[in-house]
Amino acid sequence: MPLDASPLVGRAGQLTTLRDTLAAAVHGHGDTVLLSGEAGIGKTRLVTELLAAVDDDVLVVRGQCADSGSGPVPYAGVEGVLRDVVAALGTADALAAAGPAADALGAVVPGLVDVRPDVGAGRAPDVLADLLATLATERPLLVVIEDLHWSDDVARAVLARLARAARTTALCVVATYRSDDVGRRHPLRATLAELDRARLVTRVEVPRLGEAEVAELARAVLDDGDADILDGTDLADLVERSEGVPFYVEELASCLDEDMPTSLRDVLLLRYSQLSADAQTFCRLVAAGGARATHDVLEAVLGGDALAAAEPAAREAVDALVLVVEPDGYRFRHALMQEAVDAELLPTESRRLHTAYAEALSTGPATVARLAEVADHWWRARVLDRALATAVAAQAAAGDDAAVSTAVALGERALELWETVDDAASVAGTTHHELLLRVADAQKDATRLDRARTLARQAHAEWPADDPAGRAWSLAVAATYALRTGDVAGEEMLRDALAIAPTDDPAALAAMLRLQARAAMLAGRTDEAVRAATAGIEAATAAGDTSTLSALVNARALARINAGDLDAVGDLQESRRLAGDDWPSLARYFTNASDTRIKLGHFDEARRIAQEGADRARARGAGRVSFAMLEGNVTEALISLGRWDEAAAWYERATTLVEPSTYAVYLAERWTWLTLWRGDVDRAVTMARRHRAVWLRHERLELQVRSRVRSTLAEIALARDDLDDALELVAPVTAPAWLSGAYALPVLAVAARAVARAREAGRETDTAPFRAALERASFWPTHPVWSAVFDAELGEGPWAAVARLSPDDGAPAHLRPYALWRDGRQRLETGDKAEARALLTRAVEAAGAIGAGYVRDRAAALLDDAGPAVPRRAPHQDVRTGIGGLTDRERQVLELVAAGLTNGQIAERLYISRKTASVHVSAILRKLGVASRTEAAVVARTAVGG
Repeated sequence: MPLDASPLVGRAGQLTTLRDTLAAAVHGHGDTVLLSGEAGIGKTRLVTELLAAVDDDVLVVRGQCADSGSGPVPYAGVEGVLRDVVAALGTADALAAAGPAADALGAVVPGLVDVRPDVGAGRAPDVLADLLATLATERPLLVVIEDLHWSDDVARAVLARLARAARTTALCVVATYRSDDVGRRHPLRATLAELDRARLVTRVEVPRLGEAEVAELARAVLDDGDADILDGTDLADLVERSEGVPFYVEELASCLDEDMPTSLRDVLLLRYSQLSADAQTFCRLVAAGGARATHDVLEAVLGGDALAAAEPAAREAVDALVLVVEPDGYRFRHALMQEAVDAELLPTESRRLHTAYAEALSTGPATVARLAEVADHWWRARVLDRALATAVAAQAAAGDDAAVSTAVALGERALELWETVDDAASVAGTTHHELLLRVADAQKDATRLDRARTLARQAHAEWPADDPAGRAWSLAVAATYALRTGDVAGEEMLRDALAIAPTDDPAALAAMLRLQARAAMLAGRTDEAVRAATAGIEAATAAGDTSTLSALVNARALARINAGDLDAVGDLQESRRLAGDDWPSLARYFTNASDTRIKLGHFDEARRIAQEGADRARARGAGRVSFAMLEGNVTEALISLGRWDEAAAWYERATTLVEPSTYAVYLAERWTWLTLWRGDVDRAVTMARRHRAVWLRHERLELQVRSRVRSTLAEIALARDDLDDALELVAPVTAPAWLSGAYALPVLAVAARAVARAREAGRETDTAPFRAALERASFWPTHPVWSAVFDAELGEGPWAAVARLSPDDGAPAHLRPYALWRDGRQRLETGDKAEARALLTRAVEAAGAIGAGYVRDRAAALLDDAGPAVPRRAPHQDVRTGIGGLTDRERQVLELVAAGLTNGQIAERLYISRKTASVHVSAILRKLGVASRTEAAVVARTAVGG
C-alpha cells in the first residue's frame, strides 16, 4: 500500500477542527489555527488532508519557513504564499490588488516588481498581509504557513496581522510549528503569547498515538498479505521504538519483515538506504540544497544535460517516498529525513556540492535571502575567504532590510571566520574593528546590549591610534551601550571619550557632544545637557550635519522642558524639521515628543504622535528598539486613557522580545504597574521581586526610571502592607536634586499614601519634606492633579475633587475609580452608608470599564459589607425597560439570582470569582432600581411573564 494512501489515524478531532474552521471562514467568520507538535507527529499530513477536500472556490496559498544554517532564511515563510497569489491572479492583478506600496513585495519575490530606493523592504509584511486580507473579502482564502519554528521576523509579522484580519473576513490561516524546537527565548514565543492573549488563534496540539492507534497505522502501512507479520511482540517493539510518533511508525512498519533499525538515524535513512546508488546520489544533491532544491538551481549545479540524465534516479527517489515533487523542484518527504541524508555527505562531497550551490546561487539577484544562503553554502564548503566576504555583504544587506536576526547571525559568523582567512580585511572590504562596531550595532537593534557593549569595547581596543576620531567614537558607543545596561561605568567611559576626541573635526565633535548631552539630559543634569547640546549645535551647524543637529536640538529641548521651560516644546518640532528623511532622527522625535505629551497630560495627542512614529517604523522595517519604544509610548498613552486590555495585550507580547537593557526596564516596570492595578497583586509582587535589583541599578542613570521604579515598587509594598519598604522607597523624593517636575509628582502621590498609612498605624511621620517637594514641582502643568491626590491621601482635601478629574484634565484614567473607592470607604467608615454605597457602586463601574481589578475588587468587597446599593424602583418604571438595560452576562446572573443562588453559587456556575459575581449583582440592583435580590427576582419573573 502506498504510504500516502494510508488512513489518517488518531487525528479525527484535529482534522475536524481544521475543517470546521475553514467552513466557518467560507461563510465570513475566519480564524487562525496553530498546529503544534514534535517533529514527525503528522502536522503536515493533517494540512495535506485538509487541502485534499478544499472546494475549488477557495483560494489556497502556502508558504514554508526554512533554516539556512545561519538562522532563518529571510522571507522563506511568505515567498511561497506570494508566488501562489501571483500564480492564481497573474502578476498585474496581484500587484494592483496590493495597491501603491506593491513594490515592497519585490523583497519577497525578487524580480516580481522593481523596488523603489525610498521604499523600505520592511514594509513587505504589512503589504502582503493587507493584500491577503483584501483577497479574502472577495473570495474564501486559506493561507498555510508551515514550520514557524524556523520563521523570520517577516513570517511572524504576517501571521500576527492575518490573525487579526481573519475574524472579519473569509480568511482561514493554518500555521504549524515544532513545539519541541521553540524554547523559552525563541522569538516565536512572543508572537504566540500575543495571539493567545488577544484570543486570535485556536491552538491544536497534535499528540502521540496510543498503542491501538500505532497498530492501526502499522497495519495500514503493511500490504494485506503482510499484515499477519505484526504479532504481539512486534507490536510491543514498534510501540516502544516509535514512541507513538507516526513518521517513525510508518518507517519502522515498512521493515517489520527485515532486521529492525537499531537507531533513529537508521530509521530515518531506511528508505534512502534501499535506493540505487544513482538515486542516493541524487538525494544527497537535493539534501545539500537545504529545505528544497529548485529546478533552476539544480540545473545550474549539475548542468542541463546532467539534470535530465538524473531523471530516472529522481523518479526512483520519488516513488520510494524519499523525495516529493514540487512544481519547481524537489524536497524531502520529511525534514528529519533531509537532515539525516545531509549528514551522510562525505567531507569532499559536501565541499563540492556546497561550492556548486554557492556558485549557482551567486548568479541570481543579491537579495538578503539569497546572500544568506550563499554565505552558508560557502561556509559549509569550507571556502572560508568567500564565506567571509559573502557573510559581511549579507550582514550589511540584512541590517538595511529589516532582517535583524539575520544581521546578527551573519555578523557573528563573519567575526568567527575572520581569523581563519588570510588578509581578511581585503577579502571582506572592511577592517575588523569596523566590522565589530557594525555587529555591535546589529546586536543593539536586537536589544542585546551586553553583547553590543562587549563588541564595541573590543572595537575601541583595536582602533588604530592614528585615527583619534574613530577611537573616540568607538569608546563613546561602548559607553552608550554600557549606560543602557545600567552600568554607571559608562559615564566615566563617555568622559574619557570626550577627552580624546579631536576638537578640529566639527562633525566628529558634534557626534560626541550629542551622546554627552543625551546622557546628561536623561540623568537630570540639566545645565550640563544644555551646555553640551549648545556646543554640539554649533559644531553640527559648521559641519552641515543636519541629522546630528536634529538630535542635539532634541536633547536640549528635553533638558529645558524637564526643568520647566515649556517654550522648548516648539524646539521638538524644529528637531523633526531638521531630521528630514533620516529615520533615527525621526524616531527620536516621535519617541520624545510623545513622551513629553504624556508627562504634560496630553494623552490623546501623545498616542497620536507615537502611533504615527510606530506606523513609520513598521513601514520602514525599523529595528526592534525604536519600534518597541514607539509602541511602548502608544501603550502608555492607552493606559492613561483607560484602554487597559489593549495595553496589557501589548506588554504580554512585547516585553519578552526585548533583551535586558534600559528598554526592558521601561517595559517591565509599566507592565508590573498595570498588572498590579488590574488586580493580579500576587503576580505583580513576583514580577517586582524578580526585577527589583536591575531596576534600582538603572535608576541611577535616568530620571524616568527613577520616578517610575520607585513609585511602582512603593505601591506594591503598600499592597503587601510593608510600610517600612514603601517609606524607604519614596524618601529620596524629598531631596531637591533627586527628582523634579513631572517625575516627582507621581512619586509624591504614593508617598502621601504611605505616610497616611503610617499614621493609621500610629507612627509619627513628618509631611513637611514631602510638602516642600510638592511645592518645588508646582511649575509642572499637571501639578493640580497630583496635588489634589496628595491632599486627599493625607486627609487634607476631598476625594471628590480627584474623582471629578479625567484624562482631559491630565489625570490618568485610573484616578477616578480610585478616588471614588477611597471616598466611598471614608463615607462607610463615618457611617454614611447610603452615600458610601452610591460612591462604591460608581467605583465598581468605573473600575470595571477600564479593567482596574485592584479597585473594582476592593470596592465590591466594601459593597458586600454595606448591603444593597441603590434606591428603590420608581412606581412608574417599566420592569421590561430595566431588563433591557442589562448586559448579556448580567441577564445570566439575574436568572441565577431569580433561581435563588447565592453569589458564591453564581460564581461557581459561571466560572467567575465571587467578587465579580457580587459586582454583577450590585449593577443589576442599580439598573433595575430595586433594593434587594428578592425584588430583582420578582422583576425577572414579571418580565418573563409580561
